[in-house]
Amino acid sequence: MDAPTGAIDRSAWEEELERRVTAAYRGRYPLVIVLLDLDHFAAYQAQHGREAAEQLLLDAGEAWRAHVRPDDLLVRYGEGQFGVILSRVQLRAAERIIARLQQATPVAQTFSAGVALWNGSEDWQSLVARAVEALEAAKDGGRNRCVVHGASALI
Repeated sequence: MDAPTGAIDRSAWEEELERRVTAAYRGRYPLVIVLLDLDHFAAYQAQHGREAAEQLLLDAGEAWRAHVRPDDLLVRYGEGQFGVILSRVQLRAAERIIARLQQATPVAQTFSAGVALWNGSEDWQSLVARAVEALEAAKDGGRNRCVVHGASALI
């Protein structure tokens, strides 16, 4: 468990993601993962201090938890980063959830997001790698945007 945010940590994320990919394979249902990176988090921390940065993480985690479905999983992925596992959801519904997260993001903060829709056969590591690629594209594209892996449009 990540102390500042109350979200599960990255090692628990990996275990849960493996479990959910297996369940999606067996149940033949869609699975989407989203990686969120608070834009310019390091600069925010440098300007406002560690305590304010920890509060931002806490506030973001609380705000976002209120906008994901009960079966979705929000995790602390890294410094200024979160992951969301969305089970049994198509890409359009995932886009609506991400839009709600953008609106709920605290302190006039923005985030970049990388999204990957499970292809029905890949392992969780490949799914994460595709979400990371999409996140990097969002950041390289100017931040404050969401990129879906394999899609030409931004949301």
